[in-house]
Amino acid sequence: MSGLPQTPGGGPDRTGPPAAGPVKPYSFPTFDRRSLASGLQVIPVRSSHTPLVEIECVLPAGASRDPADLPGLAALAAGLLDEGTADRSAVEIATAIERIGGRLDAGTNWNDAVVGVRVLSANLEQGLDLLAEIITRPSFPDEEVERSRRNRLTDLLRRLDRPGVLANDHVNRLIYGDTTYGRPLLGTPASVRTVERRDLVGFYREHYRIEGAALLAAGDLDPEAFERAVAKRFETVAPRPVPPEPEPPVPVHDRVRIRIVDRPGSPQTELRFGHAAVPRSHPDWDALAVLNTLFGGKFTSRINLILREEHGLTYGVSSRFVPRLGSGPFLVSAAVANQGIGLAVRKISEELERLRQEPVGAEELADTKSYMLGVFPYTLQTVDGLLHHLNNLAVYDLPDDYYAPGAYMERLGAVDHDTLLDAARRHLRPERASIVAVGPAAELAPQLAPLGTLEVVSPAAVTRGG
Repeated sequence: MSGLPQTPGGGPDRTGPPAAGPVKPYSFPTFDRRSLASGLQVIPVRSSHTPLVEIECVLPAGASRDPADLPGLAALAAGLLDEGTADRSAVEIATAIERIGGRLDAGTNWNDAVVGVRVLSANLEQGLDLLAEIITRPSFPDEEVERSRRNRLTDLLRRLDRPGVLANDHVNRLIYGDTTYGRPLLGTPASVRTVERRDLVGFYREHYRIEGAALLAAGDLDPEAFERAVAKRFETVAPRPVPPEPEPPVPVHDRVRIRIVDRPGSPQTELRFGHAAVPRSHPDWDALAVLNTLFGGKFTSRINLILREEHGLTYGVSSRFVPRLGSGPFLVSAAVANQGIGLAVRKISEELERLRQEPVGAEELADTKSYMLGVFPYTLQTVDGLLHHLNNLAVYDLPDDYYAPGAYMERLGAVDHDTLLDAARRHLRPERASIVAVGPAAELAPQLAPLGTLEVVSPAAVTRGG
C-alpha cells in the first residue's frame, strides 16, 4: 500500500499505477569454469536452498547439423539416447532413474543437444552414472528406433491441428526457405520414414563429442567434489576435434511476403510477423534486448497496448529476438480476431518503422531498463533458472561475469536512445517481413492482399517442402 500515491484525503490514489520502487540488489552465484583433459567443460554452481541437483550436458549436436536430406535426424538421435545403452534396456534405464526419484531426459534444439538429469543431492552419484552411460554408450536398439519413428510420425500429424505450431513452422520456412533454419526441427514425414538406424549411429559418432561439450550443474553440491565425480566418468573419453558449426545461409528478401495457411472455420488467426536478425553473439544484442522489451517484450509494451488495449484485437501479443548461433529470427506472435488481421499487420509494421525513425523517449527508456533490472533476479530463484543462464554462458561462449550485477547493469546503462535508434535502423526490416496467418483464407485474404505478395497454402505445405 505504501507504494501507492496518496489522495488529498490521505487514502491511496488508485487512478494510476503505483510508482516503481528501487531496483532490488541480487547476486549471481560464483563458480569456476574448468576443462577436463577430455575437453569437457565443467561449470558447477552451488545453490543449497533445496536438496536437489540438476545437471545438463550440452553437446555440439544440434539440428543445425542435420543433413539437408534428413531434417529431424538430430532430434531423433537425441530422443533415443535414453532408450537403450550397451549395458541396459530402455525399461531398465527408466526403472533405475525412477528408483532414485529422479528425472532423465534428452532433446535437441538448433544450437545443441541437451541431456539432463535431476536428482536429490543424496543420489548425485547414481544420477551421474546414468547420465554418463546414456551419453557415452547409447545402443540405438532397432525396436526403439522403430517405436520412435512411429511416435514422431504421429507427432507430426498432430502438429497439423495446432495453429500456433503451424504458424511457427511456416514462418521459419518463409523467412529461411529451403535452408537449415527453414526446415522443420522435428523433420518431415518423408525424412522420418527414410531415417535408418545407421543414420542415427553415424550422426552420434560424428557429433556427440565430449570435446566441445559442457557439463552444467546447479543445486546442493560441492563444486570440487562434483568436478572429481565428473572426471571419474568422462576423463577417459578420448578428445576428438569437433566439426565446425555450420553457418546456416540466410536468404535475402526484397519485399513483404505473406502466407495464409488456410484453416476454414477457425474462430481466430495465429499471426507471425518476422525476418532474419542476428546471432546471439552479435555486439548489438543488449541494445536489441532493450528494444524488444519496450516494443513487445512485456505486458505494457508498445505493441501490446496498441493491439490489445486500443483496438481489442488480441488477448496479448509478444515479440522476441530468438537466440541462436546463426542469424536467428525476430518474431512477433499473436492470436488475432479474424476481422482485425489486416489492421494488426499494419500496426506492427508501423510501430517497427517508428522505432527506426523516432528516438525512444527518456522516460520510456528508463522504465524499460528498470523493468529488465527488476525481473532479472526472479530468473535466479530456481535451479532451472540458473541452468538456463549457465547454458547461455556455455553455448554462446559468454564471459563468466556476464550476469554479475555490475556487468549486467553496466551493459544496460550503456544503452541510450541513440544506441537504440542505430540498432533499430540496422536490424529491423518491416519492409522485408515474412508474415504468416493461420486461419480462414476467405476472410483473411481480402485484408492481407494489399499488404504484400500473397500466397495461400494448406497446413501440410511445410512437410511437403513448400
